[in-house]
Amino acid sequence: MNGNDMEAIDKKINEVANDNLDALADSLNHMDIDSIRSEIDKMLDNCDLDEHIKIAKILITLSRKSFIDE
Repeated sequence: MNGNDMEAIDKKINEVANDNLDALADSLNHMDIDSIRSEIDKMLDNCDLDEHIKIAKILITLSRKSFIDE
């Protein structure tokens, strides 16, 4: 395999991964909470420390917003 073949394979893998994420995003409103949590857990397994920090900050913001909304 040459470099062009590897690039084409990488591009196809990325396209499929993005298609899967698009399908998941489109399905969220039709999924139950346990299924959504399962998908989130799978995605979290692939995150590094910096990404976990960003996610934690988002959750903190959402939690604070829920206090304001009450």
